[in-house]
Amino acid sequence: MTTKHYFRVLLLLACLACITVSSLARAQHIQQLFDEQSTLDLSDSLYFLFETDYQLTISDVSRRRNDFLMHPHDNPNFGFRNNGMWLLTRVANVSNEKDWVFTINFSQLDSVDFYVVQDGKVIKQSHQGKAQKEQRFRVPTLRVQLNNSEPIELYIRIESRSSSLIAPLRVQAEPLHSSYFQMDSLLWGLFYGGLLILAVYNLALFFGVKEKSLIAYVGYILAVILWQFVWGGHTHLIFSSGIPLWLVGHSELIFVIIGISSGLFTVTFLETEEHAPTAHPIIKILLVCQVLTGVACFIDLLPPIWKNNLVYGVGLIAILSYISAGFEAFFNKFKPARYFIFAWTMLATGAIIGMLSLVGVLPSNDFTTYCFQVGVFLESGLFSFALMEKSRSQLENEVEQATNDLRNNMELIEEQNARLDIARKDAIKASNVKSQFLANMSHEIRTPLNAILGFSKELNNAALPPDQQEQVRIVNTAADNLLTIVNDVLDFSKIEAGKLKINNQPFAPNKLLEEMVTIMAKSSHSKRIEFVFDLGPLPEKLIGDVFRIKQVLNNLLSNALKFTSHGIIRFAVHGRSLPHGIHELNITVEDTGIGISRQDRKKLFSAFSQIDDALNRSYQGTGLGLVISKELVRLMNGELTLKSTVGQGSTFCVSLRMNQLSQKFSLSSDEDWQNKRVVLFDPVPATRRASANMLSALGANIISVESLDFLATLNDQYDFLMATVPVSKLAYRDSYLSRFVHFPAKKRVLWYSGPEPFVQYPSLPQHFYSQVRMPMTLTKLDNLVHQQSTPVKNAMQERIEILPRAKVLAVDDMEMNLKLLHTWLDNSPVALTTTISGQDAVNQCQTQEFDLILMDVQMPGMDGLQATREIRKSPLNMGTPIVAVTAHAFKEEQERLLASGMDDYLPKPIEVELLIDLIKSWCHDVEPSNIVFPSIDWQLALKRANQNQNTARELLENFISLLPSAIEIIESMWSARDFTGLKAEVHKLHGACCYTGLPRLQELVSELESALKRELVEEVQSLIPELIKESEKVLSENNGTH
Repeated sequence: MTTKHYFRVLLLLACLACITVSSLARAQHIQQLFDEQSTLDLSDSLYFLFETDYQLTISDVSRRRNDFLMHPHDNPNFGFRNNGMWLLTRVANVSNEKDWVFTINFSQLDSVDFYVVQDGKVIKQSHQGKAQKEQRFRVPTLRVQLNNSEPIELYIRIESRSSSLIAPLRVQAEPLHSSYFQMDSLLWGLFYGGLLILAVYNLALFFGVKEKSLIAYVGYILAVILWQFVWGGHTHLIFSSGIPLWLVGHSELIFVIIGISSGLFTVTFLETEEHAPTAHPIIKILLVCQVLTGVACFIDLLPPIWKNNLVYGVGLIAILSYISAGFEAFFNKFKPARYFIFAWTMLATGAIIGMLSLVGVLPSNDFTTYCFQVGVFLESGLFSFALMEKSRSQLENEVEQATNDLRNNMELIEEQNARLDIARKDAIKASNVKSQFLANMSHEIRTPLNAILGFSKELNNAALPPDQQEQVRIVNTAADNLLTIVNDVLDFSKIEAGKLKINNQPFAPNKLLEEMVTIMAKSSHSKRIEFVFDLGPLPEKLIGDVFRIKQVLNNLLSNALKFTSHGIIRFAVHGRSLPHGIHELNITVEDTGIGISRQDRKKLFSAFSQIDDALNRSYQGTGLGLVISKELVRLMNGELTLKSTVGQGSTFCVSLRMNQLSQKFSLSSDEDWQNKRVVLFDPVPATRRASANMLSALGANIISVESLDFLATLNDQYDFLMATVPVSKLAYRDSYLSRFVHFPAKKRVLWYSGPEPFVQYPSLPQHFYSQVRMPMTLTKLDNLVHQQSTPVKNAMQERIEILPRAKVLAVDDMEMNLKLLHTWLDNSPVALTTTISGQDAVNQCQTQEFDLILMDVQMPGMDGLQATREIRKSPLNMGTPIVAVTAHAFKEEQERLLASGMDDYLPKPIEVELLIDLIKSWCHDVEPSNIVFPSIDWQLALKRANQNQNTARELLENFISLLPSAIEIIESMWSARDFTGLKAEVHKLHGACCYTGLPRLQELVSELESALKRELVEEVQSLIPELIKESEKVLSENNGTH
């Protein structure tokens, strides 16, 4: 025999040995039952054998026991199969308990046949499952007595055409199974009982309110009960002789019923046609698809596997559409949809946990077993809550509508009664005729007056000589005054004729009040009168006649401005909520004007009258404003009262009751201001109290400061400094500003009521986050935290107006480019000189000193680079910053220009924003002499680093590291009187100062460079010691912060 034959024999023997060992190992794998108090899961010790062409008997599989394969994992899910399969496991009882119970915890198998084999004989068998008669529990269950230490073999045949073959086999001792069965029955009873209670309760509600969604909900609950009754295996308890075969083969219809009932509930509850218009047609299509799917399943058009896949697929898509409809309705402000979304979330969570337990990903325990049923119950309960929320909302809307209708009817009745009383008096008839005449005349006057106003205002835009422009302004002012008088007469005539109507509509009270404050505060400040705005919490929306309310406020505030020459005007607005959705608005206008005597108050509300002739001559007017205001307040069901003392001022109080449309209040705790540390400096007590109350209501922690001495004692780092420079304290403005710039706060905000500080002091924007006109309002505070920008045109004009007073030379061979620069800068503090050639620029620099030169690079004749080299030789401009203006966009070109001696780069086409930033970075205005800036200003450093703290810190540290050597060079050059080198070194130091927050040092270097250019040796001699001293101070302060 050859070597090749020996090798084949050895290989065959090895294979036989492996098979024998495997068989022996399988034969020896016996599960031992020793713990009567726990459940043993046999899913991981199962052997299986699939049937192929015909059904096997117990005798067949006993002979083929070696053909069984061991289940490779503990997931007892064998998938969909057209034929049955056999399972095999071996157990041995080593405990004291003889009675044991085997269960397959899945109720949807058509047939489950148990065979207990001992010593080759079948000692017990049972035929259970949906299609068989012997099952007495909701899941296949086999009771068997096991003698001690006598192993048995358990054969199980399972088959199902309507579901996957799932066989989670467990074994329990009989006492434990009895307890488990009782608890299981109790939980299922609670589940069905709870659902039935919900169904009966909502059915009773339906007969009372006839709400369609309630009956749809009841139908859904009954479908859920039917679904769980079948899926939970409780149908065996009804059909004692076995479930009919037709029902066994059509259990998928339950899912179709569930899908249709939940879809109908979704459509009726969410009112998808109104609240979810996008999802509505999709749901209708899917409902039709589910009906067709149910018909196809009913008449058996498809094989079982196809039917199941079709039902599950269409049902899943339908459920997703229901959930999407819930989200759409919620985003469309349908609040009950939140319960709907949460309910589906609960069901989906329970289903996922149950499925993961079923496939073996999660352990099988009481929680995972009943999690899905808990999810179904919670979903049904949440649907009930959603229905109650919907009914409550509808009821509230109906009650509110009925209340409003009743209120409007009552008002209409009262108005009609009043008119009947007036109609009975002959004197009122005559007055009505007079009022009608006045109304007609006022209308006839207004028609030509509107034309006069329109054309005269058009003349404002025409190019007229100054004297004619002044005449046009006089015409406009006179026409506006005449229109106001005519409007007052017309309104008064309407009131007397009973034809003035109140047009109630939703409005935002805070927006209305801020419009009035913006207009009146500026007028008040122009008279050097402080304007106080004291605001309380108000609803975001009320219902009223916003035009008439504005008219009343305008009359009262205009009177206060007219009759007050000094002191303050206080505008206070507070409110309180009343029952039945009413909100009372209390408005107070208080002034420190001339006041009104008790005898004159009767005349005040009489038409066409004033207190006396002297006042009429001094203040002018028709005398109709307060009369109209009082009547308008009366028509709005309000009250207007007056308190006044001669020589001390007057207080007008308006009380209006309106419908409250919003439950949210405008002045309430705001997370943007919550726990913010705010220092509020205001020397005027009235405005300080009003501002502090507003900030406190938003949630800020306020430190209210009245004096500079107390302000100096605050050394902590605060979030905001709200610093006020009132118009009544203009004489102290310099002192205030000098203290403010040193105050340690993340954001310094400058509030003013006189001239704009940023215009008067152009460098203040570097030290303050913003300037805002008093008084404080919610919109202004909101703009501070959200950095809301003003319109581009206004913001740009403001930036141009506060440019430093600098002399700028612009060189460009294109005259149109120079004309554009003039257009931008002619109305700014910048003195712009232009030239169209490089040679002319050099000549200009020989005779004039400039603060900045804008140099076009490519020009005929002498180009920009040549002109730059020549300018550097001139005594007056050798250190002047020269900026290259070119259309070249490549970085290499920019670096070449900077390396050739230019100081900065400005790309073409020139953008005005970049031009303004460039002028501000290279040119600096002279500050008022009384303001002393800090040596190190961290806010300025952050601003120049674009609010990047790391970059700001790096630039500052780099500069300070170079400062000692630079000062040493400057000292040595000054000692040697090397003015050329000294100019170059000072220019270099000046440029470096521009990139960090050292305002005092930057100012000294700028002055020193200017003195060197003008060859003012004595001034240089006085400035160098100051520069050295300031440098030492900078170094000392920097070391102290580390």
